[in-house]
Amino acid sequence: MRAIEFLGGERLELVERPDPTPGPGDLLIAPTAVGICGTDVEIFEGSLVYFREGWAKYPIVPGHEWVGEVVDVGADVTGFAPGDQVTGETPLGCGRCDRCRAGAYHLCALRTETGILNRDGAMASRMVFPAAAAHPAPGIPGRAAALVEPASVALNGVRRGGVRERSVLVVGAGTIGLLAAQCARAEGAAAVAVTDTRADRMALASTLGLRAHDASAGEDAYDVVLLCAGGAGALGFALRAVRPGGRVVILGLSGKPEVPVDMDSAVVRDLTVHGVLGSPHVWPDAIELVRSGKVATEPLVSATYRLDEAREALERLTEPGSLKVLIEPGMLSQ
Repeated sequence: MRAIEFLGGERLELVERPDPTPGPGDLLIAPTAVGICGTDVEIFEGSLVYFREGWAKYPIVPGHEWVGEVVDVGADVTGFAPGDQVTGETPLGCGRCDRCRAGAYHLCALRTETGILNRDGAMASRMVFPAAAAHPAPGIPGRAAALVEPASVALNGVRRGGVRERSVLVVGAGTIGLLAAQCARAEGAAAVAVTDTRADRMALASTLGLRAHDASAGEDAYDVVLLCAGGAGALGFALRAVRPGGRVVILGLSGKPEVPVDMDSAVVRDLTVHGVLGSPHVWPDAIELVRSGKVATEPLVSATYRLDEAREALERLTEPGSLKVLIEPGMLSQ
């Protein structure tokens, strides 16, 4: 098998490894499409918070947004068969601690995270993955199914926001922002608006039927603000845009140890501020939203690359006009 390894210092290599076999409870998967996101860039650069905390270490095989085909199943696996299209979760808990038993496996102190923290990801021609964390994704085109993971993160944030019959502003029209806006619409928000400083992203939002934020609306205009951008300016704007007594849900990472914020304003306006990690307990619903077309993912894909073009794919992600870039691991140059 072949895999991309991030080695630190913005170094990566295409390496060959022995073909893996699935152990008990595992699936052997051939990834067919893998999304690259800002977290992967942070791993590549070394700015990810997990490095600052001393949790993550190199080498890392990235790839936490993925879809693939089951090649083989290990002992004690039921519900999956070779040929099935599947995707899978990112945080995987130990299953034994208090947090896992309470359902908060994404907060397990011993967790691994696919392609991020002590577990190889899908930027490879083969991947062993626990069947317990895998989800069938039939009837969805591969490039669309590769974005089920960010769609599930978006859906988790939307549900934490309690958006039904509420006015919602999404700050940041990147992948998570555009998915969150669509999820909010599907979850019954009374109105959904999107804002971003990039005209190309706002144009894409328009093609998805999403309304642009009206700057004349002023401050205190929304019941719920979903913050899907990481800069200090975006956070300050989100806190000003929400109504007194409203809710701000933070899905975006800043990549910085500190971000200035006016806490006094949050206090005197009685705001609720949620940080949201991962996507526990929403995967079947996210898959159905993508399958039904209520959340469109494929229009967010800007380009696809072969496995041996991973560096070019990372560079493309940061270019103007790009949004989501995919690696198709089954494709290699001859």
